[in-house]
Amino acid sequence: MNTMTPKNPWGVMHPPASELPLIGLALSGGGARGLAHVGVLEVFEQEGIPIHAVAGCSMGAYTGSLWAAGLPASTLIERAQEIPDRRALRRLLDFDYPFTRGLLKGDRLRKHLERDLGDLTFADLPTALLVVATDLDALDCHVFHEGPVAPAVHASAAIPGVCVPVTLKGHRYTDGGATAPLPVTPLRQCLRVDRVIAVNVMPPPEDFAAQRDTSFANRGPRWLQPLNLMAEGRVLDTFSRALMSAQLKIISQEAARADVLIQPRFESSCWHDFENHAAYIEAGRQAARRALPELLELTRPLHPPARGENRDNRKHHETQVQRSRVGHHAA
Repeated sequence: MNTMTPKNPWGVMHPPASELPLIGLALSGGGARGLAHVGVLEVFEQEGIPIHAVAGCSMGAYTGSLWAAGLPASTLIERAQEIPDRRALRRLLDFDYPFTRGLLKGDRLRKHLERDLGDLTFADLPTALLVVATDLDALDCHVFHEGPVAPAVHASAAIPGVCVPVTLKGHRYTDGGATAPLPVTPLRQCLRVDRVIAVNVMPPPEDFAAQRDTSFANRGPRWLQPLNLMAEGRVLDTFSRALMSAQLKIISQEAARADVLIQPRFESSCWHDFENHAAYIEAGRQAARRALPELLELTRPLHPPARGENRDNRKHHETQVQRSRVGHHAA
């Protein structure tokens, strides 16, 4: 049973095809940095920037799915405030001993997602949504666009090596960041949007290369520190930095395909730093405000209606847009 009934979310618009552009929003992954997406969405709501479709990866899939389901930014901020410290975050962790498939089972994360998304399907959402994940069996990006939303988001956020892969219909899926960390191309290929806004919360290569996350180095009792796989130089740290080198190249390519790129700036950040949620959300607000002139320009009509154009014809265009908003393509 659904735990939420969306009611007239602000961002749902289906304008006549001959007038306003259909705008898609691509949200990158990035762990705690992804909370900046909430600040961006808040500015969109305040300024009336219409969004007709959302594509999300990992944390972007989580934030985007809740917003596409009708939760406003104010509710998303409340969700972020529910994890104010590491003790609250630990309640979402369920270790998968003896760690042969990954460190975490992910069952608690799935239940957390189901609290808000319930059994909502993609067809139930008032705003079109795509969720990207990495198909470990096909060795490619998979674009979820139908069926239950919560399992798709769980798959998109299953960090490889940390989380046990999510099995759906005989395929194993893990974090979409390995193949589509900023899903601009899936958004353009799968949904009939005219323009794309991309929000990238990952640091630029020069910042990431200089940044070393040492917060795990001294975590836990001294006698256990030699077993800390996430400390600097250990296996998961090495794996994550190798993966990041590929992600940053893909992100650069995808960002160039967007009409407007919003890039929040962080003084310092790490993927698990959820306790600093307020700073990340504020960074998103500021980035969206900086991009506001470009965003407003993006909403201009594609083809202003000719004088005397029949309103019935324009209404027919509107109906067609609503009926054909999704064209499936699994990248």
